[in-house]
Amino acid sequence: MYFKCVEIENVGPIDNLKINFPRTEAGSPKPLIVVGENGAGKTILLSHLVNALLTGKQAAYVDSEVEAGKVYKYRSPQYIKAGAHYSFSRVEFDNGQHVEEWQLDTLMSDFESQHQFAPLRQSWRTIPNNQSSLFVSTLSNEDAAKELFNQQCCLYFPVNRFEDPAWLNIDNLKEKAAYTELKRINRYSNRNLICTSPLKENRNWILDLLFDRQTFEIATSNINLPVGPNQEQMNIAVFAGFQGQSTRIYEAVLQLLRTTLRADGNIRLGAGDRRNRTISIIKNEANWIPNLFQLSTGEVLLINLFLSTIRDFDLSGGSLENISDIKGIVIIDEIDSHLHTCHQKEVLPDLVASFPNVQFIITTHSPLFVLGMEEKFGANGVEIVSMPNGEAVAASDFSEFTAAYEAYKQTNLHRHEVAEAMRLNARPILFVEGDYDIRYINKAAEKLGKESLMHSIQIRDGSGFGNLDKIWRSYEAQLAELLPSKILLLYDCDTNKISAEKGKIVKRVIPSIPDSSIAVGIENLIPKSVIEQLEDSHPQFIDVTPGTTTRVRGQELAVPTKKSVNKDEKGNLCNWVCENGSADDFRNFATVFQIIEDALGPR
Repeated sequence: MYFKCVEIENVGPIDNLKINFPRTEAGSPKPLIVVGENGAGKTILLSHLVNALLTGKQAAYVDSEVEAGKVYKYRSPQYIKAGAHYSFSRVEFDNGQHVEEWQLDTLMSDFESQHQFAPLRQSWRTIPNNQSSLFVSTLSNEDAAKELFNQQCCLYFPVNRFEDPAWLNIDNLKEKAAYTELKRINRYSNRNLICTSPLKENRNWILDLLFDRQTFEIATSNINLPVGPNQEQMNIAVFAGFQGQSTRIYEAVLQLLRTTLRADGNIRLGAGDRRNRTISIIKNEANWIPNLFQLSTGEVLLINLFLSTIRDFDLSGGSLENISDIKGIVIIDEIDSHLHTCHQKEVLPDLVASFPNVQFIITTHSPLFVLGMEEKFGANGVEIVSMPNGEAVAASDFSEFTAAYEAYKQTNLHRHEVAEAMRLNARPILFVEGDYDIRYINKAAEKLGKESLMHSIQIRDGSGFGNLDKIWRSYEAQLAELLPSKILLLYDCDTNKISAEKGKIVKRVIPSIPDSSIAVGIENLIPKSVIEQLEDSHPQFIDVTPGTTTRVRGQELAVPTKKSVNKDEKGNLCNWVCENGSADDFRNFATVFQIIEDALGPR
C-alpha cells in the first residue's frame, strides 16, 4: 500500500499543490525528491503525509506515538495561507483510503455569505454548519488501517534525528546490545513510525537476528563415513551453512553495510560474549569495526536509515528472499544532513536503489544528492518536485545545482593538483594561463640567463585565467597562510586583473607593452619588429583589421589598425619564435622574471 496522491491548498506558503506519486511501468514506486528554498513548504508537505500514517496507526494499534484522539500536526486556521479564507488537504492511498482536512476562517454557516464564494470540492458540503473545521479519515476502520502496516515498512525520519557520537561519553561506547523485549499483546505493533535515534533498537534487533540464525537456521547434510577397523559406515550430520528467513535478512543487512561503508572483501557481523555484548563488523575474519558506536555520525545516520527500514519490514511480518523484496513507505526530511559530499552523491543513491519497492519521499537541500539520484536512476527513474507548487523539474533545470557541483569538482581538482605538486616537490609554484606561456617563459629564461631561477620553482599550466581564479577562490586567507610553499598566479596583460595577496598565494598581472603590435595574450611581449618580420614571412600567423575612421557626435575619430595572432596559428607562432628568436627578441620577458623573483623569492 503506497501513497497515490496528495493535495494541499492554502496552507502556509503553499497555494495549490497536487502531487501524483510516480510509479515505474512495472508498478514499483519511483523515489520522490522534494526541493525548494527554506520556507517553501517542504516540511508542511511531509507533515500531512506523516499525519495520514499516524492516523492509520492510531486506528490499528494502541502503541502509536500519538495517543488516539490527539493530533501529531496542529489543526488550526492559523496555518491558512495569508489572504485566503480556507485551507484544504487530502492524502490518498492507492487502495482508495484517504484522509481529508478543512480549516475555515469562520463558521461554515457564515462562510458563503461573508466571502461570497464556495470551494467546489465535493466534501465541502459535509462540513457542519456550526464548525470551522473538518477532519475525515477512512482509515478509522482497524482492518483498513492495518493494511497500511501489515507486511510493509512504514517510517518517518524527521530532521532532528541524531545519534550520540562515540566520544560523547565512555558509557555510550561500552553500551551493550540486549535482546529485544516485544509485547505480545493484541493491538501492539512494537514499532515506531517516527524514528529519531534508532541505533539502540537496531543494535538489539541485530542481536536477535544473530541468535535466531545461529539457533534455528543451521543446515546440515548427512554423509556416510567409514569408522573403526571394519570400516563400518556411520551416518554423520555435517554443517552446511544457514538457511531461513533470518539468514536472508542477515544477508540484506550485510548488503547494506557493504554499500554504506564501501567495503571490499568478505564481511560479517560479530557479537561480543555475554560479558561484553557489542555488535562488531568482521572483515576478512579480522575485527574491522569493534563497535557500531565507533562509526562516524554520518555513517551511523546512513546505516540507521536503511537498517531501520529492514528491521521495520521484518517486524511487520514481511518475508523476503533478498533486499529488493522489502516494500513500504519511508519519509526522510533533509536526507543530506550530516553527510559528506561523496555520501550524498554516490552512497545515498546506491542505498535508495537497493530498495526498489520502497516508496521514498525525501526532502533535500543538496544539489549533489539530486544529481547523484538522476545519474543513478536516469531522468525517468526519479521524480523531482519543487515547492511550493509541486512542479516537476529535472536536476539540470536548476542551474545552481549543476554550477555548484562543477565548481566543487573544479575547486577540488585544483586543490588536489596543488597539493600533489607540493607533495612531490616543495619548490614554489608558478601557474600561468596556458601551455604556450610555459614554452615562451622557459625559452626566455634560456636566452636571458634565468635558468637557475626557473629550476628553483615549478611552472604549471593553469588552463586559462578562469581556472587561475578558481585556485584563488578555493583558498581562504587562513588556509593559504598554512601552505608549505608560495604560489604565484600569473595573468596575461589583457585580463584586467588586480594584483593581490592572500597568505602565501600571490596574484600578479604581466604589464602590457604599449608599443607592441599584439595587445592580447603572452604574445604582447614579442617585439613589434618580430611581428612585422613575420607578417612578411608568415602572414598566416597574424590577422589584421585595417584602421578606419568613424564619426561620433559630428567629430571624426581614427580607429587604428588592429593586429592579433590567428587562434589556429598560436602554436606555430610559438614554435617559430622559440626556434628562431634571439635574446633581444625575448627582452620584454625580463619583467616576467622580475615578477617571479619578487613574488616567489625569500622574504
